[in-house]
Amino acid sequence: MAGVRAEMLLATTHFIKRFTLDRAWVGLTDEELRWEPVPGAWGVRPRAECRTPDSFDTADPDVVAEYDHARAMAADWQTTIEPMTTIGWLLWHVGSQPGRLADLDFLGGSETAVSGWTSPYLSPHPAFTSGEEAVEHMRSGWRALIGRLREAGDGDLARPTDVWTYGEARPPASGAQIVASILHEVAHHGSQICTLRDLYVATGARGGPPPDE
Repeated sequence: MAGVRAEMLLATTHFIKRFTLDRAWVGLTDEELRWEPVPGAWGVRPRAECRTPDSFDTADPDVVAEYDHARAMAADWQTTIEPMTTIGWLLWHVGSQPGRLADLDFLGGSETAVSGWTSPYLSPHPAFTSGEEAVEHMRSGWRALIGRLREAGDGDLARPTDVWTYGEARPPASGAQIVASILHEVAHHGSQICTLRDLYVATGARGGPPPDE
């Protein structure tokens, strides 16, 4: 039976799904997955076709997620910004996170947070070749996470847990904090997907009538 912490997190998952994920994944097409909203948008593509100086490995050794480390580190949101990304890039980034979160030991799984299991930057995550594949993978992981949270007690979610790092030491976090951080990641990148889907329609990329002048 879910404890108080898990109930709070379950309530959060309800709102994320209802107001963000359902808009992000219902009816997602292959064309939307690959659509580049602006020239130079980071995408997911064959390693030989990568257009950025850096990239992240995916679960497919022949496919990478584009990235420019120097540009990302220099971003100040005034003179330098990170490029936009495709929906495919965003779903590589967060599509597996709910299911991988359900795999963590404090929720009854066999993986540890400190291993970087939930991070696409530290552990190769799948890149999706179709909208249907991406949506089914994320939905399956979301269901697994909900199931784990329904069984999580307060002790499970309050226990200090070592966490992953991107090059600097970090203190342990509670299981509840780790879940909340991943839910935040899914929610804000899910909102980006919603916006890109809106732009896909508004710009006429879907093939319908172009927007009014």
